Amino acid sequence: MDDRRDDMRSIAMQRGAAMRQQALSIAAKRKQEYLGARVPKALREKIILKAEALGIPVSILIRNILTDYIDRNADDIAPGVLPPAESAQPVIAKVLFEEVIGWEKLTLNKEVVCGNCTKLLSKGSEVVYGVVPGKNHVILCEQCKSLDGIG
Repeated sequence: MDDRRDDMRSIAMQRGAAMRQQALSIAAKRKQEYLGARVPKALREKIILKAEALGIPVSILIRNILTDYIDRNADDIAPGVLPPAESAQPVIAKVLFEEVIGWEKLTLNKEVVCGNCTKLLSKGSEVVYGVVPGKNHVILCEQCKSLDGIG
């Protein structure tokens, strides 16, 4: 009797392991890879603000930035060395600003991030403030507002 019970237990354990392996295999196919990175608080805030301004999740923004950067600079990246950030020129996202009903010149009272190039703007900086009814406002730095002829 004990032999039969042991055989049934063994069969059940094998079946359970097979089912668990099948479930893990299906889950692995559904999921994408996860990549974690430590970033300074200021960069984290810039990324979150940029994603909100674009109306997309942070993960998609980061994926798009990394894909674009790697595609453009694949041959220039050496271990431990990154090309200078200044080479990437900000481009006004005209689609994003189509909802802006007006622009106002503004002097900042606190640090914020440019809605286009994500540059950290210090208190006292001159910027333009875009008003969007019912949504988040848009703030552009001197460089970005001059690219589009705003302000």
